[in-house]
Amino acid sequence: MEFMKKTDKISYRQKSVAELQKLLSNSKKNLVESRMKFHTGNQKDTSIFKKIKYEIVYILTLLKEKENEK
Repeated sequence: MEFMKKTDKISYRQKSVAELQKLLSNSKKNLVESRMKFHTGNQKDTSIFKKIKYEIVYILTLLKEKENEK
């Protein structure tokens, strides 16, 4: 099962730590908003939760890798 396109992963790898941290906060905010939409009945597609969580974990992994490079 593929959650992110290969081109997305490549572009994420080329970003700086600050950009990744901004993407991480946006993804976490997006997850909370999606959960609120689901609970109010406006969000029917629950697969989006798994996709957003995968994106969050991928960004955290990249941040950890960049931290270990230093």
